[in-house]
Amino acid sequence: MAWFDQHAGDDPRAFLQHLDELIAEAGVLDALALCAGPVGLRRFVVRAELREGRVRVVGLDAPCLARGGGPPSAFEAGASRLETALTELRRRLPRHQAFGRVAVGFVRDTGEGSQPELFFRFDDDGVGFGVHRLREPAGDCAPLEDPAYLRALADWASRLEEVRGNWQIARGDWMFESGRLDDGERAAAATAIGTWHPTQGRFSWLLVTPAGEEGPFVEPDVFVDLAGATELACFAAARLGAAGVFQGTSEQGQQFFAALRE
Repeated sequence: MAWFDQHAGDDPRAFLQHLDELIAEAGVLDALALCAGPVGLRRFVVRAELREGRVRVVGLDAPCLARGGGPPSAFEAGASRLETALTELRRRLPRHQAFGRVAVGFVRDTGEGSQPELFFRFDDDGVGFGVHRLREPAGDCAPLEDPAYLRALADWASRLEEVRGNWQIARGDWMFESGRLDDGERAAAATAIGTWHPTQGRFSWLLVTPAGEEGPFVEPDVFVDLAGATELACFAAARLGAAGVFQGTSEQGQQFFAALRE
């Protein structure tokens, strides 16, 4: 007999509501959201099973979506927290309902107000349950997961490495004015690329003409972490034919990026 049918009793709706409450209390949604990353379309299934008294992740079904996104972008960072949450969920269940295996589906749309959807299959209910059983997420992909952008990034890989090799971080006071950058050690011709706001996670372009036609370059603001911001600055500098990138912190606490032309 299926796990759900075996334990739902005479009131499946009440049983499902109680199960949802336990899942929320155990922190499973928060852990999956951490695995999924802050932005982007997501559709994946995580498999876990009981091993030596603790629920351990044993598999991930997460093919890329044709429109961009799909797999969790921070799975390694969130997997341990997910194991803790699933272990806690199992502890909160009555002993006769404790599961040995679980498959958890996750679907996230993009757009204002969208909320992730979770799908649980315990023990034998999870056999054959994979991404193909989940709906396609709706909305636009995250700019840095746009397939056209990723193809361009791969095409420019060698040039990006050259630019990264000449990445300069300000160690003290610096000034950018009229196309000249002065950090106290050197003065050089430079082009302002953009700024990244750490508390908002927002990268804002300062270029008059976009560095490319792909999604991230034509949006005035792109919501990314610092790694994403440095990738955008490096890619833009490479396309501008720059020798390297300067990175400094403004008086307001934002990261400032400029393409070094010398």
